[in-house]
Amino acid sequence: MKQIIDQQTQADLKDTLIQDAQAFYQEKEESSRYMFGYPSYRYPLSARTQYLLSLHYRAPFANNCGDIEERGNYAMDTKDMEKRIVGLYAEKFGMGDNFWGYVTSGGSESNSCGIVLAFLKNPNGILYYSQSAHYSVEKYAKVYRHVEIPTTANDKLNLDVLFQQIKANYQKDGSPANLVLTHGTTKYGECDDVDAVVRFLKSENIPYYIHVDAALFGGIPNSQKDAPLLLNAKQRGIHSVSVSLHKYVGFPDVKSVFVATHKPMGQKIAYIGQTDTTVSGSRSIPAYALYNHVQEQLREENDGLYAENIRLFASLLEKNGVPYYRAPLSNIFVVDEASKEVCKHFQLSCFDAMENGQSKRKAHVIIFPSHREKEMQELAESLQKDTAKR
Repeated sequence: MKQIIDQQTQADLKDTLIQDAQAFYQEKEESSRYMFGYPSYRYPLSARTQYLLSLHYRAPFANNCGDIEERGNYAMDTKDMEKRIVGLYAEKFGMGDNFWGYVTSGGSESNSCGIVLAFLKNPNGILYYSQSAHYSVEKYAKVYRHVEIPTTANDKLNLDVLFQQIKANYQKDGSPANLVLTHGTTKYGECDDVDAVVRFLKSENIPYYIHVDAALFGGIPNSQKDAPLLLNAKQRGIHSVSVSLHKYVGFPDVKSVFVATHKPMGQKIAYIGQTDTTVSGSRSIPAYALYNHVQEQLREENDGLYAENIRLFASLLEKNGVPYYRAPLSNIFVVDEASKEVCKHFQLSCFDAMENGQSKRKAHVIIFPSHREKEMQELAESLQKDTAKR
């Protein structure tokens, strides 16, 4: 009898858990329709990707420890597929034939890997990065000699200050320039002028390493018109690039791809029988599902998909008399901070910004192809009502 009761209790517990989970995910599904302030694209998963995901989570644990190009005695890895995923982005960005990289835990790890590779190449260098770079860059910069470069209005990197600092430090002690540049800043979506930076460094004969953080914009398919695409990276003097797979790529797991033009030196670890070249050491990815999803997304045939909703939302803001700033080709609209109710309902990210020499509270709206006209119109009208109250 006790055994029967225990079995019934377990069944009830299982049913309750399933019911709770169903309610939870339904609530999140509803919330996702009103998510406008954070760079997460609800790119639909195909039936094929969903099936491949189910296979991954039923399979034995796979650990891609060590370098992506090496294998020890551990048989359960997905490195072949990981290399194919990295290859898709190496081709997309134009990283050349001898590229190297891996799938990381997210954009922060990818940025740290770019910084590590910069100092492996130029150990006596100084790290330069924008005041508007992702917060992970400042976190990792503290370990090295570094200079934070101020930005002008709307997250634009102050190139005059950057060039002055690089030249002065190189003349002082021959310090190479290790740089993190941003292709789409977090708040405004501005793109640092990589070509201008490279021209300056070459004209002054200053050794350098450039990592480009393209967390959001790096995921936009190259087929898209009126989009801030990152192309011909190696030819332009870029050494490494990072892209977040949970942002424009729209994969449901938080992952990132780090891809570089060369493989770093690492320490041979006898225990795993491989070279340790990554920041994380171990990593696990739903490799087949991720590869299929990325491949499907990068092959998008509708060349206006990125820009369609952006144009629509701009017209809605203008129709409702809501002032905004939008960087060239960006999908980020910066507006005055709305009421707490509006910001919470539409999940807007809010921040301080300088405007005409004064600190102002701002919020930004990030528009993706998955946003529907109904919710975009609701947001524009809500912002208009707040604007009218001021």
